[in-house]
Amino acid sequence: MNNRQTKAAILSIDSAIADAKLLENSLMDVGFKFEFHHATTLRDGLRLLTQLDFDLVLLDIQLDDVSGFKVISQYMEQASQVPVIVVTSLNNEIIINQSVKAGIQDFLLKGQFDSKTLCRVARFSMHRFLVQSKLEQTAREFESHKKRFLEAQKMAQFGTWEMDVVTNEMTWSDEVYRIFSFQPGSLTPTLSEYINYVPSEEKDAVESFFEDAGRDGELHNIEHRIVLDATIVRHVIVQAMVKMEESGHRVMLVGSIQDITERKTSERLLMEKAISSQTARIQEEVLADLGFQIRTPLSSIVNLMFLLGNSETSNQQDLLITDLKTSVNDLSISVNNLLNFSLMVTENVKEEAEDIVLLEFLKGAENVVKIKADASKMSVKFVPDKRLPEKITADPRKITQIIFNLIEYVLRQGSEGELITVTAACAPALNDGLGLNICIRTSSKQYNANELNEMTNAESIIKKAFGENKNESVTAKRLMGMAISTKLINSLEGNLHFQNLEGSGSEILVSIPVRPAKQVLLKAGAAPLAPMKILMVEDHFLNQLATKKVLTSWSNFVSVDIAENGQIGFEAVRDNDYDLVLMDIQMPIMNGIDSAKKIREFSQVPIIALTANSTKQEQEKCLEIGMNDYLSKPFKPLELYERILAVMVLVED
Repeated sequence: MNNRQTKAAILSIDSAIADAKLLENSLMDVGFKFEFHHATTLRDGLRLLTQLDFDLVLLDIQLDDVSGFKVISQYMEQASQVPVIVVTSLNNEIIINQSVKAGIQDFLLKGQFDSKTLCRVARFSMHRFLVQSKLEQTAREFESHKKRFLEAQKMAQFGTWEMDVVTNEMTWSDEVYRIFSFQPGSLTPTLSEYINYVPSEEKDAVESFFEDAGRDGELHNIEHRIVLDATIVRHVIVQAMVKMEESGHRVMLVGSIQDITERKTSERLLMEKAISSQTARIQEEVLADLGFQIRTPLSSIVNLMFLLGNSETSNQQDLLITDLKTSVNDLSISVNNLLNFSLMVTENVKEEAEDIVLLEFLKGAENVVKIKADASKMSVKFVPDKRLPEKITADPRKITQIIFNLIEYVLRQGSEGELITVTAACAPALNDGLGLNICIRTSSKQYNANELNEMTNAESIIKKAFGENKNESVTAKRLMGMAISTKLINSLEGNLHFQNLEGSGSEILVSIPVRPAKQVLLKAGAAPLAPMKILMVEDHFLNQLATKKVLTSWSNFVSVDIAENGQIGFEAVRDNDYDLVLMDIQMPIMNGIDSAKKIREFSQVPIIALTANSTKQEQEKCLEIGMNDYLSKPFKPLELYERILAVMVLVED
């Protein structure tokens, strides 16, 4: 009955008005509460059904516009949501059967029922239709839930199964078949069939799992592999619990199985990544320590050579000192090659920019490569552009390595007596930058496409150098310097090109982005003209000795105190007045970073970081905590003087 009213809304569709009136009177006779409506044609009846809510339709199948079973079929197509009782004088068994199959609630023959029968059939039809509607809705919802459940199983690669513990016969859901790479329903599975796909080393554990699960009512689970077609390995997790059927005739093992291969693969990849990251971190720490251990004594040697060069020496000694300086520069390049090659394997090459006096820098590079050229009975000439800026900001060590390695390769390919010309120029670039353009020109060697590809394929060179093919390894190791240069140029966002000249000869062209240096106007040979008290925080004995001598020989106004670690340095600044602090970073007890932080809690004394562990991140960290400048070892004494004066000028301003 309609929820919005206490009376049943009944529609009679009958061409005979008298018959419709008889139906209305019959319902009134038995006290049936209803609202009665009447239509003489199917068309009018269907129209009323769209305008009003009805609880029941009394339908004749002999109408003026339609008759016979067509009345039923058209009604069910357009108004099946309202229960219908056929009330007609047409006694046709075939039509009656067809009508019942089509979905009518009941069939009454005119003149063969009384008021009570009509009332009972009407009430029962409405109640039955409501129950049927609810059952159909429940069935639809069940099918919908089942469909979603199966879809969820498929997405989660999760299936369900049952097994008779007596016969070991199994029933699989569709997803279990898919996990085993079968079409659903393509075989009748058994426990033996299942075990056949388990690797031999895991079969005992899986068999024990099923036996244990069949003994008690506890939930059991196991994770194992299955092997399909002898090549595909999948990881699954299985759960099982024993239960008795409601009939009590069978004991069943019910459970689930989920394909977790993707999860296991992800876990393995994450573990490998973690191990790789840890290995890379350890490697980086070892290399950083190696760089520190090598660069620290090199810094001492550079300072001692400076002092030796400023002392009274003979002409012969001057020549020896010059050669020693060149050899140290050569050694520095080789050490940096070693360290940068190792770092390149972890893709951890970082720019370490600083100010470069360009002509001095190029002269130093020329002195280094001349030794190699003389040994090869060739000559090298540097031709710097007269318009070069006095200073640029770039990574001097990497640029030196690039030039050195490229010229060394050219020397290996050249002929005795050949002249190698190196030109250097600067050109404006984007964002107010500069491009440092280096051209290495030879007079004999020309390159073909295969050679160029081989020389510049750094990954291939590194792979072959440490491969099992000895011939390839020897050739590749000769190109190692070229591979390092290629990597370094890429890390500096530069470009490397080769071009053959007309007739004979070729050019190697390198372009590296650099920046104009900040100009600090200091007079040549400038030195302190008033007392300057410096604290040097340094734990390396030779560096203490050499750097102190470099500073005190600079000016009689300079005095230097030594602190052997960051803790002593912090206490010294707290207890004394210093004009400047030179702070090493890597020290025992307290490092330079922590010491500078504590100093900045109470003092703004200028601090310059001096460190052999030179990285961009460390430089940024030093400046972030309040240090005024950063200089990496080994440094030239004149560069240290300039940095000190620049900091003191900035502090005074």
